[in-house]
Amino acid sequence: MKKLSKEKRNQLILVAMGTVAAIAGLWYGLINYQRGKLQEVARKSADLQKEIDKTQKVVRDASQVDAALKEATAKLSVIETSMPAGDLFSWTVSRLKQFNVPSYKVNMPQIGLPVIGEVAMFPSFPYHQADVAVGGTAYYYDLGKFLADFENQFPYARIQNLFLEPGGGEEKEQLTFRMEILNLVKSSNAQSGN
Repeated sequence: MKKLSKEKRNQLILVAMGTVAAIAGLWYGLINYQRGKLQEVARKSADLQKEIDKTQKVVRDASQVDAALKEATAKLSVIETSMPAGDLFSWTVSRLKQFNVPSYKVNMPQIGLPVIGEVAMFPSFPYHQADVAVGGTAYYYDLGKFLADFENQFPYARIQNLFLEPGGGEEKEQLTFRMEILNLVKSSNAQSGN
């Protein structure tokens, strides 16, 4: 190599540099591009596998979901059989009298007429609401126990707008209360109750 002429040596260096440039061009132009594409395909493949796994889990759990739906439907049917029906005022008065046993010591002489309307919280809800104003007197502890037991006994009812005032007259320890009892009513029963 020492005997190569200067011109041949320069040509050899140019050929070597051209070869290195061509290899680098191939590396960055083709091979690196293909590696990026392979990584993208691998990522898409992993994402698709995750979706397949989710779908298979849904298919595996379908029987459990179906059983839970049947159980919830049965519970709802039982609750619906005890919901207010017919004359809503008479139903409300009789349920309050049956539930308000003497151990509660809650006096409720004021029971208003039910006001029936759409359930405001949920659009297209399959039930209507019957709102009944109730007033009376009770000791604080007795009223609290009555309210808690009432809402636990009747899952379709709730107490709202409870106002408490100190009692007057002979029983200064008693409270005077006003509240609204909100009952869910099947839409067909609400139409006949108006």
